[in-house]
Amino acid sequence: MGKDFRYYFQHPWSRLIVAYLVIFFNFLIFAEDPVSHSQTEANVIVVGNCFSFVTNKYPREVGWRLLKVLLWLLAILIGLIAGKFLFHQRLFGQLLRLKMFREDHGSWMTMFFSTILFLFIFSHIYNTILLMDGNMGAYIITDYMGIRNESFMKLAAVGTWMGDFVTAWMVTDMMLQDKPYPDWGKSARAFWKKGNVRIILFWTVLFTLTSVVVLVITTDWISWDKLNRGFLPSDEVSRAFLASFILVFDLLIVMQTRQRN
Repeated sequence: MGKDFRYYFQHPWSRLIVAYLVIFFNFLIFAEDPVSHSQTEANVIVVGNCFSFVTNKYPREVGWRLLKVLLWLLAILIGLIAGKFLFHQRLFGQLLRLKMFREDHGSWMTMFFSTILFLFIFSHIYNTILLMDGNMGAYIITDYMGIRNESFMKLAAVGTWMGDFVTAWMVTDMMLQDKPYPDWGKSARAFWKKGNVRIILFWTVLFTLTSVVVLVITTDWISWDKLNRGFLPSDEVSRAFLASFILVFDLLIVMQTRQRN
């Protein structure tokens, strides 16, 4: 490979720095966002409906409870099937012919968002049935999640960590096995490929760090305000730019993926 822009853009160091900076930026915005300390009820459009539909606002009557469970189970089932066969294969694969959705690529992501969509639709079907009864207004599903913003942000931080770190760790795994840069990290690559070292280290580091991160986030063991002490203050504008950086870096991770011929 010639040492052009693509050579440096897809270089292992470039890919690793981008992948791990995303993790740092996400933790920084979580620590600096005032919503992370808010005691008000979490209110998120679409996601709030789905969360409340599945987890809370269950009526006292057994019949209504069974109806609600059956509806969200049906929504999940239809969402998975529609995401796989209707959206992924028919719409994205055959009709639009998008290469990023060829074969089974992107099927889990499509199924996930399709499930969210159908949970949202079925939550309104459930609301319509409640309204027809006339006495069940207290159990109407809205975008209020029934938990505090502080708790929601902790859940979001854990989910973000899982997505970001798995991505960064997979990039690390690929870079330590890749061949287009033979002069990069020779000793580390040799050690990584030795026997079952790669498999053992991958899962050991993943579970160990995830356990530590979940413990720190859920217990507030580390207080960012005490560590920061005004050294790195932020406002709405700086946090907006930080969120933009995260989006750009996420796109860069996808763009840096080398296309195989």
